[in-house]
Amino acid sequence: MKINISETSNPHHGAYTRLHPVVASGRELEHEDPEAVIIGGMVLDIHATPSVHANPGTTTPGKVFYMQGGVARNVAECMSKLGAKPYMISALGFDMAGNLLLEQWKTTGLSKEGILKNKDIETPVVCNIFDVNGEVAAGVASVEALEKYLTPDWILRFKSTLLSAPVLMVDANLSGPSLEASCRMAADAGCPIWFEPVSVTKSRRISTIAK
Repeated sequence: MKINISETSNPHHGAYTRLHPVVASGRELEHEDPEAVIIGGMVLDIHATPSVHANPGTTTPGKVFYMQGGVARNVAECMSKLGAKPYMISALGFDMAGNLLLEQWKTTGLSKEGILKNKDIETPVVCNIFDVNGEVAAGVASVEALEKYLTPDWILRFKSTLLSAPVLMVDANLSGPSLEASCRMAADAGCPIWFEPVSVTKSRRISTIAK
C-alpha cells in the first residue's frame, strides 16, 4: 500500500500544506477533479493572545479569536477555493462549536452528506494560548469525538463515493481501525492515498498500515 505523507509547517493545525504531484497505481492526481474524498477533523480553534506578559492565577488583557480549523477541514476549504469540490467525511455535534463550523461549511457550497451530526458528539475544539511573542505557551485539545464517531462503519457508508475518487486524503485524527479501513478500501480500488500527520504523536498511527 503506497501512502503519500505531506509536510506541514504547523503540525498542530495543518493550516499550511505543501502538496506534491502524486502518482500511484497508474492513476495521476488531477487538480481539477471535483470528487476527491477527505476524511478527518473539523475543529473549532480558539486562539488567545495576551497584550502584556501574563501572570499566573489571574486573567490577562488580550485578544481571543475563534477560527475554523481541523487538518482535513482546512485542506477541503483550500481545495474549494481553488475550484475543486472535495467530499468531506467528518463528525460534528449540535453544540455551539458544531453550529459555528457547520454554518461556515455551508458557505463553501460543499456537500454536508458525509458529516455525521449527533447530539451526543462533543464537537472537537482546540484552545491555544500564545505568549506576547506569538509562540504557543499552552494548549488543550479536545478531539476525542473524531476517534469515537468516525468509525469504519460510518466511513463505509460512503464506499461508492470513495471508490470513484481520484484521491483519498486522511488525517491522523482517525482511530487506527478507521484509518486502516479507509486506506484499505482506497488501495483496493487503486486510489492514491494522501496522509496528513497532524502531530508527531498521531503520525505514528500510519506506521502499521503503510508498507
